[in-house]
Amino acid sequence: MSTAYPAMTGVSRFVAAGANLQSTLDAAQAGDEVVLAAGATFTGNFVLPVKSGSGWVVVRAQNVATAPGVRMTPTANAGAARIITPNANPAILTAPGAARWRLVGLDVAPTTGAGINFGLVVLGRGDEVTLAAQPSHIVLDRMYIHGTLIDDLKRCVAFNGASLAVIDSWLGECHGKGFDAQGVVGWNGPGPFLIENNRIEGSGQAVFFGGADPKIANLSPADITVRRNYLFKPLSWANGRWTIKATFELKHAKRLLFEGNVLENHWTDAQVGFAVLFQTVSDNNTSWPWTTVQDVTVRNNIIRNSTSGFNIAARMSVNGGVLPTNPTARVVIINNLLQNVGRDPISGQTGRIFQLLNDLTDVSVINNTATLGSNANTVLTMDDVGLHQTRLTFVNNVFPLTDYGIIGTGKGIGTASLNYFAPGSVVVGNVMPGQSAGPYPINNFFPTSASVIAFSSAGAGDFSLTSSNPFFSGLYGRIGIDFGSLSAMVAGTTP
Repeated sequence: MSTAYPAMTGVSRFVAAGANLQSTLDAAQAGDEVVLAAGATFTGNFVLPVKSGSGWVVVRAQNVATAPGVRMTPTANAGAARIITPNANPAILTAPGAARWRLVGLDVAPTTGAGINFGLVVLGRGDEVTLAAQPSHIVLDRMYIHGTLIDDLKRCVAFNGASLAVIDSWLGECHGKGFDAQGVVGWNGPGPFLIENNRIEGSGQAVFFGGADPKIANLSPADITVRRNYLFKPLSWANGRWTIKATFELKHAKRLLFEGNVLENHWTDAQVGFAVLFQTVSDNNTSWPWTTVQDVTVRNNIIRNSTSGFNIAARMSVNGGVLPTNPTARVVIINNLLQNVGRDPISGQTGRIFQLLNDLTDVSVINNTATLGSNANTVLTMDDVGLHQTRLTFVNNVFPLTDYGIIGTGKGIGTASLNYFAPGSVVVGNVMPGQSAGPYPINNFFPTSASVIAFSSAGAGDFSLTSSNPFFSGLYGRIGIDFGSLSAMVAGTTP
């Protein structure tokens, strides 16, 4: 979707400190801009109303601290206008059917000490029963949207509409105790959605689609791009401070690209420590006929400092409800670096690089590299409930030393588990240090230790294999990551 800055054809409406912001939002016409005075604080629960015409309304800080395309930071945003909610309700909420609003350079937060807030910027409540009632064409641009150090915040941004974007922004301190809290979450909007060049801190999940069932029949969050974001969990959130689940999670999504992101710090807490979790789930047992996770591409990302890497489950029922009809399918995980993944950064317990569960279809894991200074638990763990995987491709990946390599519950190591849980799978060109070749398919590599795997420049973050490496190329070409492609995509993503 396009996030080009709209042409302003109307008037500029200046809102001074102490003025009535809501009345100005109500009065603005398509093509106008609403300019909030530098340093001013506007306290309340403000609604973006419906406007006639095809033009946009821009609501911006008087002096936007960063240029277009440059991520906002708390330091840069220090003098900007603030919108503060004094209660559990949103600071900014869309009216039913609101469209063509762009918010730029504002500081949005709850009042410190107010307790819990259920959503700071809510673009669609998620309970709309028609598409016409949903917001559309709304862009959050260079925003600083954040909780406090001490209060519960269920979500920083809710995406339940069409053509919604958050770009070049900082979403911080999105955390809660005893419940999921997200940086960006959506479940009842058709998309498209764009989440690009943001720093996002979410204790439950930084980015999450699905969860609550959509209220509109046959609606799926779809056409989603999550690109070049820094998805970060401060280590100070550990040891029970906030409830930790995944970093990037999907329960219901179609046609999603996850590219050029850096996910840093993830540990075992309310879940078992996978940074990325895909599982088809109808949480309220009302959308199971069409809920699914399908056509997902995960490429050129870095996962750093996490207990475990990827957990992909075909489908799950909730509280004895109906199992979703359409299992997770067509997931490609390619050219990702998993750096210091396989051991919990808090407790030190070993973790898993990949886990694939139940009747997945067309999952491809290709040219990924996982590194760890010690041993992880497994390269790949599999399990099912009598529903086996179809067309698994597990090719040209590099792994650290692991205790068990590839294993499925009750079926042993290597080929025995692959033949049972993923019959007909293609498992070729993988480097699995410390494992014995005998139990595995041919044309994989089993160095005696991880230390014999020569990376190009590990100290500089280049974990591609050297061309002189005996594992550089296999039956299907180059093994491990293409560092050039990866580094180009993640350049500038981290501070």
